[in-house]
Amino acid sequence: MNEQEHIIETFSEMALRYEKLMNSELSRFWGIDYYGFIAEVLGETKTSATDNIIDIATGTSFIPRFLTAEKKAAKSITGLDLTYDMLLNGKKLLAEEGNSGHINLVCASAHAMPFMSGSFDIAICCLATHHMSVTHLLKEIHHAIKPGATFYIGDVGGSVKWKIGFVRVIIKALAFLYFLFTENYSRAKAESGAVANVMTSKEWHNRIKENGFENISIREIKSSRFWTPNPVIIHATKRMEE
Repeated sequence: MNEQEHIIETFSEMALRYEKLMNSELSRFWGIDYYGFIAEVLGETKTSATDNIIDIATGTSFIPRFLTAEKKAAKSITGLDLTYDMLLNGKKLLAEEGNSGHINLVCASAHAMPFMSGSFDIAICCLATHHMSVTHLLKEIHHAIKPGATFYIGDVGGSVKWKIGFVRVIIKALAFLYFLFTENYSRAKAESGAVANVMTSKEWHNRIKENGFENISIREIKSSRFWTPNPVIIHATKRMEE
């Protein structure tokens, strides 16, 4: 089973309990619930009735529903996710909440998004980049959004100490054991494998700049738990074409 297949298996199993699980885990790790974290990432987002928005790794469509609940105007919101079962549950929740037809769900990889260049005015990706190649993701975001458009990312941040070989091995082992006992083998493997993708704020800044973005803002939220890394909130805009 390759890494992508393993991620699909892991999140398929979590689909029906994903939002409850995120509430529990984020509260335990960071002292903030799922809605509160998304509000931190997107609370000041300015949208208009002409905007086409993409939420990458939308899962159960929580962010499209959040934007609707917060009355963030948009022409369309596209939720993209690799895991079909997550999208099925997202579609069910959208129907239950009576959301309008301007929200569309697409099953595809964030590493190969099936959209024409410049299709979106805003891109969002929360709590997912540690399961991806950030370089591939940034290239796809750059392709998908218009010049001058903004992207928003929120996820776990890393420390420079994590780059030390034996420290990373310890963190991966601890992550594996934690999720093995609190969840299952599949989740443990996915989360321990994701440690290598977690980046420091400086690494994020350099990677974003290298991929054609500017006006980069990276903010850390202080975790209420001393033993967990701070989450990071990132905004940047695609450079205007010359």
